[in-house]
Amino acid sequence: MERTELEKPFAIKILDADFNLVSIISYKDLQWDREFNTVGKFVIDGILGQYDRNTWVYVYSEKRKELGIISQVNYKKNTNDTGGLTLSGLFAECELNKMVCYTKPTKFDDATGTHYGTSILSTGSPTWVTSEGTADVVARAFFDGFKQISFRNYLVGDFDGNSLVTKTFTLPIEFGTVANGDYHISIHNRNNEYLGDKLYDILKESKASIEVVFDYENKTKTLNIIHGIDRTQDGHEFGVNPVLLSTKNGTIQSVSLVTSNTDTKDVVMQYSESDEQTLVLVNALEDSVGRFIVEDMSSSQSDFINDETPASATQDKKHKLSVMGDASKLLAEKKDILNLEFDFDKSSYRYMEDFDLGDIISLEIPEIGISADAQIIACHEVVKNGVWSLGIEIGTTTLRKRGNV
Repeated sequence: MERTELEKPFAIKILDADFNLVSIISYKDLQWDREFNTVGKFVIDGILGQYDRNTWVYVYSEKRKELGIISQVNYKKNTNDTGGLTLSGLFAECELNKMVCYTKPTKFDDATGTHYGTSILSTGSPTWVTSEGTADVVARAFFDGFKQISFRNYLVGDFDGNSLVTKTFTLPIEFGTVANGDYHISIHNRNNEYLGDKLYDILKESKASIEVVFDYENKTKTLNIIHGIDRTQDGHEFGVNPVLLSTKNGTIQSVSLVTSNTDTKDVVMQYSESDEQTLVLVNALEDSVGRFIVEDMSSSQSDFINDETPASATQDKKHKLSVMGDASKLLAEKKDILNLEFDFDKSSYRYMEDFDLGDIISLEIPEIGISADAQIIACHEVVKNGVWSLGIEIGTTTLRKRGNV
Protein backbone atom coordinates (compact mmCIF):
# COMPACT_ATOMS: atom_id res chain seq x y z
CA MET A 1 0.00 0.00 0.00
CA GLU A 2 1.35 3.43 -0.94
CA ARG A 3 1.98 5.67 2.07
CA THR A 4 -0.01 8.88 2.52
CA GLU A 5 1.61 12.32 2.79
CA LEU A 6 1.35 12.04 6.58
CA GLU A 7 3.37 8.81 6.50
CA LYS A 8 6.44 10.31 4.84
CA PRO A 9 9.40 12.42 6.01
CA PHE A 10 8.41 16.04 6.60
CA ALA A 11 10.23 19.36 6.33
CA ILE A 12 11.37 21.18 9.48
CA LYS A 13 11.48 24.96 9.91
CA ILE A 14 13.58 26.81 12.49
CA LEU A 15 11.87 29.80 14.12
CA ASP A 16 13.26 32.56 16.33
CA ALA A 17 11.88 33.76 19.67
CA ASP A 18 9.23 35.84 17.87
CA PHE A 19 8.23 32.87 15.64
CA ASN A 20 9.84 34.35 12.54
CA LEU A 21 11.31 31.92 10.00
CA VAL A 22 15.08 31.55 10.35
CA SER A 23 15.80 28.53 8.17
CA ILE A 24 14.43 25.35 6.61
CA ILE A 25 16.87 22.61 7.59
CA SER A 26 18.02 19.37 5.99
CA TYR A 27 18.48 16.45 8.36
CA LYS A 28 19.53 12.79 8.28
CA ASP A 29 17.48 11.28 11.13
CA LEU A 30 14.46 12.46 13.10
CA GLN A 31 12.50 11.19 16.09
CA TRP A 32 9.13 12.86 16.74
CA ASP A 33 7.55 11.45 19.90
CA ARG A 34 3.91 12.50 20.36
CA GLU A 35 2.56 11.68 23.84
CA PHE A 36 -1.01 11.77 25.16
CA ASN A 37 -0.56 11.70 28.94
CA THR A 38 2.70 13.62 29.17
CA VAL A 39 4.81 16.10 27.20
CA GLY A 40 6.18 14.85 23.87
CA LYS A 41 9.74 15.33 22.61
CA PHE A 42 11.88 15.42 19.48
CA VAL A 43 15.43 14.67 18.34
CA ILE A 44 16.76 15.84 14.94
CA ASP A 45 20.17 14.52 13.93
CA GLY A 46 22.59 15.14 11.06
CA ILE A 47 21.58 18.75 10.46
CA LEU A 48 23.47 20.67 7.81
CA GLY A 49 23.84 24.44 7.93
CA GLN A 50 25.06 27.21 10.20
CA TYR A 51 23.59 27.13 13.71
CA ASP A 52 22.91 30.40 15.55
CA ARG A 53 22.17 29.94 19.25
CA ASN A 54 20.61 33.43 19.42
CA THR A 55 17.93 32.80 16.78
CA TRP A 56 17.32 29.03 16.73
CA VAL A 57 14.52 28.72 19.33
CA TYR A 58 11.68 26.60 17.90
CA VAL A 59 11.20 23.76 15.39
CA TYR A 60 7.99 23.58 13.40
CA SER A 61 6.40 21.67 10.53
CA GLU A 62 3.14 22.32 8.69
CA LYS A 63 2.65 18.54 8.58
CA ARG A 64 2.37 18.30 12.38
CA LYS A 65 0.56 20.45 14.94
CA GLU A 66 3.28 20.26 17.60
CA LEU A 67 5.67 23.16 18.19
CA GLY A 68 9.08 22.02 19.40
CA ILE A 69 11.15 24.10 21.83
CA ILE A 70 14.90 23.56 21.43
CA SER A 71 16.47 22.79 24.80
CA GLN A 72 19.68 20.98 23.87
CA VAL A 73 22.17 21.31 21.03
CA ASN A 74 24.97 18.80 20.42
CA TYR A 75 27.76 19.47 17.91
CA LYS A 76 30.48 16.98 17.02
CA LYS A 77 33.30 17.28 14.50
CA ASN A 78 35.98 14.75 13.71
CA THR A 79 39.16 15.33 11.72
CA ASN A 80 37.82 13.70 8.57
CA ASP A 81 34.25 14.99 8.43
CA THR A 82 32.35 18.26 8.22
CA GLY A 83 30.70 17.96 11.63
CA GLY A 84 27.20 17.12 12.74
CA LEU A 85 24.52 19.01 14.64
CA THR A 86 21.77 17.45 16.75
CA LEU A 87 18.80 19.38 18.12
CA SER A 88 16.49 18.03 20.81
CA GLY A 89 13.79 19.34 23.09
CA LEU A 90 10.17 19.16 24.20
CA PHE A 91 6.91 20.22 22.63
CA ALA A 92 5.16 23.43 23.71
CA GLU A 93 3.02 21.69 26.35
CA CYS A 94 6.17 21.78 28.51
CA GLU A 95 5.68 25.52 29.04
CA LEU A 96 2.74 24.77 31.34
CA ASN A 97 5.22 23.32 33.82
CA LYS A 98 6.74 26.75 34.31
CA MET A 99 3.82 27.36 36.67
CA VAL A 100 2.86 25.59 39.91
CA CYS A 101 -0.51 24.92 41.54
CA TYR A 102 0.68 26.38 44.84
CA THR A 103 -1.05 25.71 48.14
CA LYS A 104 -3.57 28.39 49.06
CA PRO A 105 -2.08 30.91 51.53
CA THR A 106 -4.02 31.61 54.71
CA LYS A 107 -3.87 35.29 53.73
CA PHE A 108 -2.64 37.14 50.66
CA ASP A 109 -0.01 39.86 50.71
CA ASP A 110 -2.39 42.64 49.70
CA ALA A 111 -5.27 41.50 51.94
CA THR A 112 -6.61 43.95 54.52
CA GLY A 113 -4.16 44.31 57.41
CA THR A 114 -0.55 43.23 57.77
CA HIS A 115 0.23 39.58 56.99
CA TYR A 116 3.78 38.37 57.50
CA GLY A 117 5.44 35.43 55.77
CA THR A 118 3.57 35.60 52.45
CA SER A 119 4.21 37.36 49.12
CA ILE A 120 1.47 35.98 46.84
CA LEU A 121 -0.86 38.76 45.69
CA SER A 122 -4.60 38.19 45.66
CA THR A 123 -4.97 39.70 42.18
CA GLY A 124 -5.81 36.80 39.86
CA SER A 125 -5.09 34.18 42.53
CA PRO A 126 -7.62 31.34 42.96
CA THR A 127 -9.34 31.37 46.35
CA TRP A 128 -10.46 27.73 46.33
CA VAL A 129 -8.61 24.73 47.80
CA THR A 130 -10.44 21.96 45.91
CA SER A 131 -11.99 22.05 42.45
CA GLU A 132 -14.68 19.54 41.55
CA GLY A 133 -16.92 18.83 38.59
CA THR A 134 -16.43 17.08 35.27
CA ALA A 135 -12.75 16.68 34.37
CA ASP A 136 -12.85 19.30 31.60
CA VAL A 137 -14.33 21.88 34.00
CA VAL A 138 -11.75 21.10 36.69
CA ALA A 139 -8.87 21.26 34.19
CA ARG A 140 -10.11 24.64 32.93
CA ALA A 141 -10.31 25.92 36.53
CA PHE A 142 -6.69 24.94 37.20
CA PHE A 143 -5.47 26.44 33.91
CA ASP A 144 -7.27 29.74 34.48
CA GLY A 145 -6.24 29.81 38.15
CA PHE A 146 -2.52 29.15 37.75
CA LYS A 147 -1.53 30.39 34.27
CA GLN A 148 -0.58 33.65 36.03
CA ILE A 149 1.24 34.22 39.33
CA SER A 150 1.71 37.66 40.93
CA PHE A 151 3.82 38.34 44.01
CA ARG A 152 5.62 41.10 45.91
CA ASN A 153 8.95 40.50 47.67
CA TYR A 154 12.61 41.51 47.79
CA LEU A 155 14.57 40.32 44.77
CA VAL A 156 17.11 37.57 45.35
CA GLY A 157 20.40 39.30 46.18
CA ASP A 158 18.82 42.32 47.88
CA PHE A 159 19.90 41.11 51.31
CA ASP A 160 19.68 44.61 52.72
CA GLY A 161 15.95 44.56 52.01
CA ASN A 162 16.01 47.94 50.30
CA SER A 163 12.99 47.58 48.05
CA LEU A 164 9.90 45.39 47.69
CA VAL A 165 9.33 44.52 44.04
CA THR A 166 6.07 43.37 42.43
CA LYS A 167 6.28 40.80 39.62
CA THR A 168 3.70 39.02 37.46
CA PHE A 169 4.42 36.00 35.27
CA THR A 170 1.82 34.91 32.70
CA LEU A 171 1.93 32.01 30.24
CA PRO A 172 1.58 33.24 26.63
CA ILE A 173 -1.05 30.57 25.97
CA GLU A 174 -4.78 31.22 25.51
CA PHE A 175 -7.55 28.74 26.23
CA GLY A 176 -9.20 27.32 23.12
CA THR A 177 -11.75 24.54 22.85
CA VAL A 178 -13.04 21.46 24.66
CA ALA A 179 -13.54 18.38 22.49
CA ASN A 180 -16.71 16.33 22.81
CA GLY A 181 -16.34 13.27 25.01
CA ASP A 182 -17.25 11.56 28.25
CA TYR A 183 -15.61 13.57 31.04
CA HIS A 184 -15.90 11.85 34.43
CA ILE A 185 -16.64 13.62 37.70
CA SER A 186 -13.33 14.71 39.22
CA ILE A 187 -12.09 16.18 42.52
CA HIS A 188 -8.59 17.69 42.65
CA ASN A 189 -6.60 19.68 45.20
CA ARG A 190 -3.85 22.24 44.70
CA ASN A 191 -0.81 20.42 46.11
CA ASN A 192 2.14 22.39 44.65
CA GLU A 193 2.18 20.30 41.45
CA TYR A 194 3.44 21.67 38.13
CA LEU A 195 0.50 22.99 36.12
CA GLY A 196 1.05 20.80 33.05
CA ASP A 197 1.43 17.62 35.10
CA LYS A 198 -1.73 18.54 37.00
CA LEU A 199 -3.80 18.97 33.83
CA TYR A 200 -2.62 15.59 32.51
CA ASP A 201 -3.57 13.95 35.83
CA ILE A 202 -7.02 15.53 35.91
CA LEU A 203 -7.90 14.45 32.37
CA LYS A 204 -6.26 11.02 32.22
CA GLU A 205 -9.07 9.11 33.96
CA SER A 206 -11.52 10.49 31.38
CA LYS A 207 -9.25 9.31 28.52
CA ALA A 208 -8.75 12.99 27.70
CA SER A 209 -5.71 15.26 27.56
CA ILE A 210 -4.38 18.66 26.49
CA GLU A 211 -2.59 20.00 23.44
CA VAL A 212 -0.91 23.32 22.77
CA VAL A 213 -1.47 24.20 19.12
CA PHE A 214 0.67 26.78 17.35
CA ASP A 215 -0.88 29.09 14.74
CA TYR A 216 2.00 29.91 12.39
CA GLU A 217 0.18 32.71 10.58
CA ASN A 218 -0.95 34.56 13.72
CA LYS A 219 2.02 33.51 15.89
CA THR A 220 -0.18 32.41 18.79
CA LYS A 221 -0.38 29.34 21.07
CA THR A 222 -3.69 27.88 22.20
CA LEU A 223 -4.44 25.18 24.76
CA ASN A 224 -7.22 22.76 23.83
CA ILE A 225 -8.74 19.96 25.90
CA ILE A 226 -8.84 16.93 23.60
CA HIS A 227 -10.59 13.58 23.79
CA GLY A 228 -9.74 10.48 21.80
CA ILE A 229 -12.22 9.22 19.22
CA ASP A 230 -13.87 5.92 20.09
CA ARG A 231 -12.96 3.67 17.15
CA THR A 232 -13.77 0.40 18.90
CA GLN A 233 -15.95 -2.23 17.26
CA ASP A 234 -18.85 -1.77 19.67
CA GLY A 235 -18.44 1.84 20.80
CA HIS A 236 -17.82 3.86 17.63
CA GLU A 237 -20.38 6.44 16.61
CA PHE A 238 -22.11 6.61 13.25
CA GLY A 239 -19.71 7.89 10.60
CA VAL A 240 -16.58 6.80 12.50
CA ASN A 241 -14.64 3.94 10.94
CA PRO A 242 -13.78 1.28 13.55
CA VAL A 243 -10.20 0.07 13.93
CA LEU A 244 -9.56 -3.58 14.80
CA LEU A 245 -6.03 -4.89 15.22
CA SER A 246 -6.02 -8.66 15.15
CA THR A 247 -4.00 -11.73 14.23
CA LYS A 248 -7.09 -12.90 12.36
CA ASN A 249 -7.33 -9.98 9.90
CA GLY A 250 -3.58 -9.70 9.28
CA THR A 251 -3.06 -6.32 10.96
CA ILE A 252 -0.96 -8.03 13.65
CA GLN A 253 1.82 -10.24 12.29
CA SER A 254 3.44 -11.20 15.61
CA VAL A 255 2.73 -10.62 19.28
CA SER A 256 4.28 -11.08 22.71
CA LEU A 257 2.55 -10.63 26.06
CA VAL A 258 3.82 -9.82 29.55
CA THR A 259 1.53 -9.16 32.54
CA SER A 260 2.51 -8.01 36.03
CA ASN A 261 0.74 -7.16 39.27
CA THR A 262 3.94 -6.83 41.31
CA ASP A 263 3.35 -3.18 42.20
CA THR A 264 -0.46 -3.18 42.15
CA LYS A 265 -2.16 -1.40 45.07
CA ASP A 266 -5.89 -1.00 45.72
CA VAL A 267 -6.09 0.69 49.15
CA VAL A 268 -4.51 4.02 50.18
CA MET A 269 -3.88 4.93 53.82
CA GLN A 270 -3.22 8.66 54.23
CA TYR A 271 -2.16 10.32 57.46
CA SER A 272 -1.59 13.81 58.83
CA GLU A 273 0.30 14.49 62.07
CA SER A 274 0.53 17.64 64.17
CA ASP A 275 1.12 18.57 67.79
CA GLU A 276 -2.61 18.45 68.43
CA GLN A 277 -3.84 15.40 66.55
CA THR A 278 -3.14 12.54 64.16
CA LEU A 279 -5.59 11.92 61.32
CA VAL A 280 -5.80 8.68 59.34
CA LEU A 281 -8.10 8.19 56.35
CA VAL A 282 -8.30 5.00 54.25
CA ASN A 283 -9.66 4.88 50.68
CA ALA A 284 -10.27 1.61 48.82
CA LEU A 285 -11.40 0.63 45.34
CA GLU A 286 -14.74 -1.17 45.15
CA ASP A 287 -13.12 -4.48 44.12
CA SER A 288 -10.05 -4.11 46.37
CA VAL A 289 -8.49 -7.16 48.02
CA GLY A 290 -6.45 -5.21 50.57
CA ARG A 291 -3.13 -4.24 48.95
CA PHE A 292 -2.19 -1.13 50.98
CA ILE A 293 0.03 1.84 50.24
CA VAL A 294 0.70 4.70 52.68
CA GLU A 295 1.32 8.37 51.93
CA ASP A 296 1.12 11.76 53.62
CA MET A 297 -2.25 13.50 53.52
CA SER A 298 -1.94 16.50 51.21
CA SER A 299 -5.35 17.94 52.04
CA SER A 300 -5.39 19.79 55.34
CA GLN A 301 -8.47 19.39 57.53
CA SER A 302 -8.05 23.02 58.60
CA ASP A 303 -8.96 24.11 55.07
CA PHE A 304 -12.42 22.66 55.65
CA ILE A 305 -12.94 22.82 59.43
CA ASN A 306 -11.77 26.06 61.06
CA ASP A 307 -13.00 29.10 62.95
CA GLU A 308 -15.02 30.32 59.96
CA THR A 309 -16.49 26.88 59.14
CA PRO A 310 -16.95 24.84 62.37
CA ALA A 311 -16.94 21.06 62.42
CA SER A 312 -19.99 19.51 60.78
CA ALA A 313 -20.93 16.44 58.77
CA THR A 314 -20.93 18.57 55.62
CA GLN A 315 -17.41 19.94 56.15
CA ASP A 316 -16.13 16.49 57.14
CA LYS A 317 -17.55 15.06 53.92
CA LYS A 318 -15.84 17.78 51.86
CA HIS A 319 -12.51 16.98 53.51
CA LYS A 320 -12.87 13.22 52.97
CA LEU A 321 -13.78 13.69 49.32
CA SER A 322 -10.79 15.98 48.89
CA VAL A 323 -8.48 13.30 50.33
CA MET A 324 -10.17 10.73 48.07
CA GLY A 325 -9.20 12.83 45.06
CA ASP A 326 -5.52 12.40 45.92
CA ALA A 327 -6.03 8.68 46.62
CA SER A 328 -7.71 8.17 43.25
CA LYS A 329 -4.72 9.66 41.44
CA LEU A 330 -2.28 7.38 43.29
CA LEU A 331 -4.31 4.21 42.68
CA ALA A 332 -4.56 5.02 38.97
CA GLU A 333 -0.75 4.78 38.85
CA LYS A 334 -0.69 1.44 40.72
CA LYS A 335 -2.83 -0.74 38.44
CA ASP A 336 -1.88 -4.07 36.87
CA ILE A 337 0.56 -3.76 33.98
CA LEU A 338 -0.25 -5.37 30.62
CA ASN A 339 2.54 -5.24 28.05
CA LEU A 340 1.71 -6.18 24.45
CA GLU A 341 4.07 -5.83 21.51
CA PHE A 342 2.82 -6.05 17.93
CA ASP A 343 4.02 -5.92 14.34
CA PHE A 344 1.43 -5.04 11.75
CA ASP A 345 3.48 -3.99 8.72
CA LYS A 346 0.73 -4.89 6.28
CA SER A 347 -1.95 -2.79 7.91
CA SER A 348 -4.15 -0.73 5.60
CA TYR A 349 -5.03 1.75 8.36
CA ARG A 350 -3.72 5.27 7.65
CA TYR A 351 -1.93 7.26 10.33
CA MET A 352 -3.70 10.45 11.50
CA GLU A 353 -6.61 9.64 9.19
CA ASP A 354 -7.96 6.23 10.30
CA PHE A 355 -6.40 6.46 13.76
CA ASP A 356 -4.42 8.98 15.80
CA LEU A 357 -3.00 9.77 19.22
CA GLY A 358 -5.63 9.36 21.96
CA ASP A 359 -8.03 7.20 19.94
CA ILE A 360 -9.53 4.07 21.49
CA ILE A 361 -9.24 0.98 19.29
CA SER A 362 -10.08 -2.73 19.52
CA LEU A 363 -7.61 -5.59 19.94
CA GLU A 364 -8.35 -9.26 19.20
CA ILE A 365 -5.69 -11.94 19.77
CA PRO A 366 -7.57 -15.20 20.33
CA GLU A 367 -4.38 -17.26 20.60
CA ILE A 368 -3.65 -15.72 24.03
CA GLY A 369 -7.18 -14.79 25.03
CA ILE A 370 -6.88 -11.04 24.43
CA SER A 371 -10.05 -9.19 23.47
CA ALA A 372 -9.93 -5.61 24.64
CA ASP A 373 -10.39 -1.94 23.84
CA ALA A 374 -7.31 0.22 24.45
CA GLN A 375 -6.21 3.83 24.00
CA ILE A 376 -3.26 4.98 21.91
CA ILE A 377 -1.14 7.00 24.36
CA ALA A 378 2.00 7.63 22.26
CA CYS A 379 3.04 7.80 18.60
CA HIS A 380 6.79 7.54 17.98
CA GLU A 381 7.68 8.68 14.46
CA VAL A 382 11.15 7.99 13.11
CA VAL A 383 12.77 9.15 9.87
CA LYS A 384 16.03 7.35 9.16
CA ASN A 385 17.89 7.70 5.87
CA GLY A 386 14.74 8.85 4.10
CA VAL A 387 12.50 6.09 5.44
CA TRP A 388 9.55 6.91 7.74
CA SER A 389 8.34 4.49 10.41
CA LEU A 390 5.92 4.58 13.31
CA GLY A 391 5.77 2.96 16.73
CA ILE A 392 2.53 3.13 18.71
CA GLU A 393 2.03 2.60 22.45
CA ILE A 394 -1.26 1.38 23.81
CA GLY A 395 -1.01 1.72 27.57
CA THR A 396 2.33 0.06 28.12
CA THR A 397 1.95 -1.77 24.79
CA THR A 398 4.08 -1.11 21.71
CA LEU A 399 2.66 -1.38 18.19
CA ARG A 400 4.72 -0.92 15.06
CA LYS A 401 3.73 0.14 11.57
CA ARG A 402 6.34 0.82 8.90
CA GLY A 403 6.07 2.44 5.51
CA ASN A 404 8.81 3.08 2.97
CA VAL A 405 8.86 6.29 0.99
